[in-house]
Amino acid sequence: MVSTSKHPNIELFTYSEIIEFGGIPGNYNVKIRKNPRYVNEKKCTGCGLCTIKCPIKVPNEFNRGIGERSAIYIPFPQAVPKLALIDRDVCIECKNCQRDCPAEAIEFDQEPEFIDLRVGAIIVATGWDEYPIMKYNDYKYGIYPDVITQIELERILSPIGPTGGHLYRISDGKTPKTVAMIQCVGSRTLKGNPYCSVVCCSVALKNAQLLKQEYPDMEIVIFYIDVRAWDKGNEEYYRKAREAGIMLVRGKVGDIREDPETKKLKVRASSTLTGDLITLNTDLVVLSTGMVPSKNAAKTIDILGLSKDSNGFLREIHGCLKPQETNNMGIYICGCAAGPKNIPYSVSTALAAASKASTLLSKDTIIQELIIAEIDEDLCMGCRRCEKLCYNNAIIVNGEGIAEVDDLKCKGCGVCVSSCPARAIDLKYYREKQFVEEMKGICSIEIESIESIESIEFVMKEIEALAPHKI
Repeated sequence: MVSTSKHPNIELFTYSEIIEFGGIPGNYNVKIRKNPRYVNEKKCTGCGLCTIKCPIKVPNEFNRGIGERSAIYIPFPQAVPKLALIDRDVCIECKNCQRDCPAEAIEFDQEPEFIDLRVGAIIVATGWDEYPIMKYNDYKYGIYPDVITQIELERILSPIGPTGGHLYRISDGKTPKTVAMIQCVGSRTLKGNPYCSVVCCSVALKNAQLLKQEYPDMEIVIFYIDVRAWDKGNEEYYRKAREAGIMLVRGKVGDIREDPETKKLKVRASSTLTGDLITLNTDLVVLSTGMVPSKNAAKTIDILGLSKDSNGFLREIHGCLKPQETNNMGIYICGCAAGPKNIPYSVSTALAAASKASTLLSKDTIIQELIIAEIDEDLCMGCRRCEKLCYNNAIIVNGEGIAEVDDLKCKGCGVCVSSCPARAIDLKYYREKQFVEEMKGICSIEIESIESIESIEFVMKEIEALAPHKI
């Protein structure tokens, strides 16, 4: 991240968003809204003195609500650039930060800045969000303070986290002796996400081993449906976790209850291997929540004119043959923008997207197949059927009620041709009249067998049924 910020050919627009998009591949026009930090980026040194002087404290989003931050804050310890930011929704404008800032970087009168860019290609890497567990109230999360998620456990175990890397119960601050982890929360279920979130098993095994390293006597039980340790080295890592004394129970947890006196959590589950009903008294429950598309993904889809799959992730042209390409030439996707991925897979898709973009930009001209749709304006009646059915968003109906084809977006699939009720659309090089003339030529040759006659008669009947007005 630091190397990126210092690279001479990379320009970062942080705390910014795309609001307008247009143009053609190789010459896209992008309008960016740079939101005001209320801190001068050129003056701020990231010393953090302003955050100490601020009297307002709110839950820290980066630490998943564990711990607090000020109304003026640095988003996270390794933030690039390391600049302060004022949350005007909670700021009371006491001006303490402005008075105590040695660099005089606080500017309460900042306004949004709009920047126009011309770019040749775009790579979309919008990431992911955590499954909205509060929405469904799974396993009493949000009700019992000692029911947390794996992401919250990640922040607790981080040396720069809210507890300095040590694990404490949220309710009483004591170190738990027994920890239960529940897998597939919000994943592989019709209630939440039907898909697997890929990384949950590996993350649970990793965090369980970290806990074992610091607290060797801690009892850790992982309830799972299937352990999907499919990536390189993960099966060996799974075996290592079992050898470390981490217990794995194949079964779904049905209920969690809190003892009002001891505040321990009673976890009830059934083992699908033994058929036994299991009751575990635990100090802490950790939920492995799934991945969902990021909030920015939906906005990006609308602005860039992309398509999404049934789960809300960005859709690629083909999952196997063209996994980084979208229906808009010059726009590529990578990482979890297209679906759940682990870190190695995200890195490889990012490299592939960068390769695709550099290949496009290394050419002076774009080569495009001319087998594309064309509109007969005399026949088009502006019904918009082709516009609605076009998978590549290559057809729009203009203000005069006539369909227009974007030559660079059209892939020549022919869906619009077959759907047009007025027969106003043809494919170049595969026009209907070309087939008619070709069949007339076939019919004019010398007939040598009765089988040939029957074949030609059959083909001609098919053509007459398709285009009787042109025969």
